[in-house]
Amino acid sequence: MFKKSSSTSDLDLFSSPTSLLGKRAAKKYDDPKAWHNQFFKLVTSQISEEVFEPLYKDGNMGAPNASIRILVAMSILKEGFGCSDEDLFEKCEFDMLTRKAMGLFNLDDVPPSLDTYYLFRRRICEYEAGHRVNLMEKCFESVTGEQIKLFKISGKSVRMDSKLIGSNIAQYTRYEIVHRTLCKTLNQPGNLAMLSPKLRGQSKVYLEEEPGKTIYRANPELMYQRLIAIGQYVYLVLKRLKDDAPLYDLLHRAFHDQYIVEKGKAIPRDKKDIGADSLHSPDDPEAGFRNKYGKKTHGYLTNITETVEEDKPSVITSVQTEPVTFSDCHFLQDAVANTERVTNQTITELYADGAYQSPDNREFCQAHDDMNLITGRIQGGCRFILNHKKETDELLITDTQTGELIQAIFRGDSPKYGKRWKMPETYGEKSRKYHYFTEKDIARSELRQQIENIPKEERNKRNNVEATMFQYSFHTRNNKTRYRGLLKHRLHAYSRCMWMNLVRLVLFQVKTGPKSFIALFEFLVTALKSPFCLPKLFWAN
Repeated sequence: MFKKSSSTSDLDLFSSPTSLLGKRAAKKYDDPKAWHNQFFKLVTSQISEEVFEPLYKDGNMGAPNASIRILVAMSILKEGFGCSDEDLFEKCEFDMLTRKAMGLFNLDDVPPSLDTYYLFRRRICEYEAGHRVNLMEKCFESVTGEQIKLFKISGKSVRMDSKLIGSNIAQYTRYEIVHRTLCKTLNQPGNLAMLSPKLRGQSKVYLEEEPGKTIYRANPELMYQRLIAIGQYVYLVLKRLKDDAPLYDLLHRAFHDQYIVEKGKAIPRDKKDIGADSLHSPDDPEAGFRNKYGKKTHGYLTNITETVEEDKPSVITSVQTEPVTFSDCHFLQDAVANTERVTNQTITELYADGAYQSPDNREFCQAHDDMNLITGRIQGGCRFILNHKKETDELLITDTQTGELIQAIFRGDSPKYGKRWKMPETYGEKSRKYHYFTEKDIARSELRQQIENIPKEERNKRNNVEATMFQYSFHTRNNKTRYRGLLKHRLHAYSRCMWMNLVRLVLFQVKTGPKSFIALFEFLVTALKSPFCLPKLFWAN
C-alpha cells in the first residue's frame, strides 16, 4: 500500500548530530549553503511522492512502502558520487552529510534496505515497460520546475546536444553473438525438453564450448564453416521450440540478423547486409551500434536540453535516451515540448548543431511561434553556392574554389525531381553534362548561406553545452555506464542530470552570495598581483 512520508523529521536531543558534534563541525553541518543542506532543500524535499503512487496500489503490499523521497534521493546521490551500490549504502549508514541530504536527521534514523532499493528501481522499469510512462521523468520535471521557479530562470532560450553512451557489454564477433544467444536460450527451463534426442545431444557441444577460445585458435576459413554449422543447428532448434518459449524471440532475432534461409539451409549474410540495429549482445538486446567519426559505440544516445541565460545558471530541462541508432534531429520536437512543460514558457531561441537540421524541424520551428533555430554548419559541404531568381527561373552558380560565376541551363520540370538545372558542358576541364541541380539543392544552399550569416557570438552559445556532455559522462569508464538495458539507462540519465542541476545551483549561490569564498579568493588574487602588496614585496626580497 502507498503511504506518503513526511518531508520533515523531529529532532531528538540525544541522537541529533548537532548536539553531539563540536562547535566547528556543528557549524559546517548546519551551514544552509553546504551541499548536503542544499540537496535536501532543492531536491529531497521537492520530490513529489504522489508520482510513484501507481507502483503501490492497494493489495500489492501488506506493509506501507519505505520513504519514496529517500529512495529517489539515493538514486541521485549514487549517480552524483559515481559510486557502486555497496559504497552508496555505506555512505547512507555512516556518512552524516549524506544522511542529512537524504533527510535522515537523527543518528537512529534507518535508511531503506538494499532489497527495497532494488525493488523500487525494478518496479519503475516494469511500469514503463507496461504503460510506456517513465515515472522518474515525471519526478525530474517536477523537481526541475520548482527549482526554475525558485531561481526565476528563463526558459525562452535553450540549447541542446547529444552524447553517445556505451552499455556495459563486451564486443562480440558474429559467432559469439549466435553462440551466446543459443546457450542462453537452451539454458532456460523447459527449452531443452522441447528438442529431439538428437538435437539435445548436439547441444552439449555448444553448451560446453568457450567461444572466445574457439575464435582464438581457428583461422577465418574454419570460423566461417563453424558459423554455418551453428546457424544450421539454430535453424533446427527454432523449428522445434514453441513461439512462447523463453527467449525464443531473442534467438529468432539473432538468427535472422545473421542468416538467410535458402532451401532449408542457413547461409550467413554478407557483413554489409547486417543492420546497425541488429542484436549485438544477448545481455542487452536494446543496445545498437553506431560508428561516429571512427568512434564505435554499442549502446545508447542521450539528448540533453538546458536553459541559456546570462547571469543565471544553465538548468537541464529535458533528458531523452534512445538506442544509439536514433537520429539527433528526431529529438528536437519532443525536447521543446518537455522544456516548455517544465519552464511553463515558450521557447523563442534554440541553439543546436547541424545534425538537428531537417525539413520537418524547420517547419516545426516556423509553426511554433516562429521559433528561431540557430545551428552550426550542416554536416558535409558543397563546392557551389546557388542563387535562384524566382521571377525568371534563372540559376546562378558560384564556384567557391575558383570564384567563377556560372549561369545554369534550365532543363524543365521532372515528375520525380521537379524543376532542374544543368551545369554547362563546357565548364571546367571535364565534361559535366550529368551535373544537375534541383529545387532541394537550392533550398539546401540557401540554408547553408543563412547559417553562415549568423553572427559567431550567437553560434558560440551552443558550444558551452559540451561541458554538460562532459559532466554527464564523467563517471563512465571508457565511455561505458554500469548498466544494461534502455530503461536502466534512462534512470541513470535522469538521476545524473538532477545531480548536475543541483551542483550548478549551489555554485551559483556561492558565487553570487554576499562575502562568498570565491569573491574572497578573487580579491586575494587581485591583491597579490598589485606591486604594492607587502607580502609580494617581502617574498621578492
